[in-house]
Amino acid sequence: MAYQEPERQQFHFSSRKGWLNDPNGLCFYQGTYHLFYQHNPAAVHWGPMHWGHATGTDLIHWQEQPIALYPDESGVMFSGCAVVDEQNLTGLGVDPASPPLLFFYTCAGKPFTQNLAYSLDGGRTVVKYARNPVVPNLHGGEERDPSVAFDPASGTWRMALYLGDERGDFALLESADLLNWRETALFRIPNGGRECPELFQIADETDGKLRWAILEANGNYLVGDIADGRFQAEHAGVFMHRSGLKGGYAGQTFKNLPDGRRLYIAWQQDYIRGDAFSQSMTLPVELKLVGGELRVHPAAETRLLCAGEAQQFRDASTVNADGELWELEFETPLHGVMLNIGGTDLWIDSAAGVLRCNAGEYPLPHTGKPLHWRAWLDRNTLELFESEGRFWLPLPVQRRPEPVISVPQGGPLAAVTLRPLQTIWR
Repeated sequence: MAYQEPERQQFHFSSRKGWLNDPNGLCFYQGTYHLFYQHNPAAVHWGPMHWGHATGTDLIHWQEQPIALYPDESGVMFSGCAVVDEQNLTGLGVDPASPPLLFFYTCAGKPFTQNLAYSLDGGRTVVKYARNPVVPNLHGGEERDPSVAFDPASGTWRMALYLGDERGDFALLESADLLNWRETALFRIPNGGRECPELFQIADETDGKLRWAILEANGNYLVGDIADGRFQAEHAGVFMHRSGLKGGYAGQTFKNLPDGRRLYIAWQQDYIRGDAFSQSMTLPVELKLVGGELRVHPAAETRLLCAGEAQQFRDASTVNADGELWELEFETPLHGVMLNIGGTDLWIDSAAGVLRCNAGEYPLPHTGKPLHWRAWLDRNTLELFESEGRFWLPLPVQRRPEPVISVPQGGPLAAVTLRPLQTIWR
């Protein structure tokens, strides 16, 4: 039965069949969230890329739709974004009540180009623009992953574009009509930043100022301003950590949200391949900007996953409970402590500012205080959040029949809260 395989994630979206990777075209349009994604419908490994499509009304439960974009004679369909053409700048719209939904994507052919598709019926039907490409190949490489956002200061649209692994840098482009683009600057993102840029504006909660942020696939980011077509960075950091070559990757934020939140979903790279499907997405998270630093919190909609009353455990060294899907809350002491959550070992040393897991080492915020944590445990994924939003690790795991959480060293924990969660596939 579809979606009922024993190896399938239970509250992380995965396609019914085939392979998925990068989320694409995340947007909200007339009451519906759209999740497009890189998709190989014919196999459980990476292959000829299509754009898969799912829709929902709550960011948790998704209904798969027909494939939106198919490969054509010019190439396969690599990653891109969606924007709503409210002013009908492209002239593609026919009904003011249903402005065009535009999709900028990479046509990965010879050469790579940036192309346009559009929908006039809320994403149900997607048509490729007749005059593609809208951005020809600029520098000769595998240029890809356009991210487009409106700039109210200049009244123009901005595009961030990865220029390929040969160069390792990014371009900024500008357009007045979403059809004709010109390059305005080149830039790099620190710490080996590469591919899948995500460009958006976000208000800093410290001073209320609207700033530009640009993310890359591995979780590195820049925050600053765009002036004269150039990105002027004021802050750099990491908002999403990865476990080696696995974990969260190549995410996007949802465009056109009516409540102003900046919500983000990434590809959750994992080890699991079912007979019919492979790979999943992370939980939706909310990005906030505080003093130039991006912080990450589980989206409020994750509360829809709760399936029962919370269980409280005091002075906990081992917590056993029936069930496999859990949200956990706990506090780690200032000194080092070894935890095992669902069979995965974590060493957390708040005083030293370090977390170790799966042979990886990650920096923690230096607060001089114990750290409070929230964690979501699915069949093949553990997502770990520091409660102030300063650390997020979407971690692929291989579950074993272990306690939900145990403390082999440095415990016990003063308190552990368990909340049972439910599957999204019913």
